[in-house]
Amino acid sequence: MRRRRRAAGDGEAYDIVTPTEREQVERSIARRRRRYFLVMGPCVALVLFGFFVPAPTPVRVAALTIAAVLPPLAVIIGS
Repeated sequence: MRRRRRAAGDGEAYDIVTPTEREQVERSIARRRRRYFLVMGPCVALVLFGFFVPAPTPVRVAALTIAAVLPPLAVIIGS
């Protein structure tokens, strides 16, 4: 038994969903929050390294210096 081929107008209907304004805003906030935390993660790691890892003092100071620059950078990237 052969199956009948569907015509172009007789085919499946596509469900196109347009996000509401509120959904777009929520997605935008989530995206910005994710970028912020992606930059702040290494900042926290560098601070922990600088204070708790027994490394040479210049290395620890360099890690803390880099960590001091990351929070303003995270705010700029996140917004």
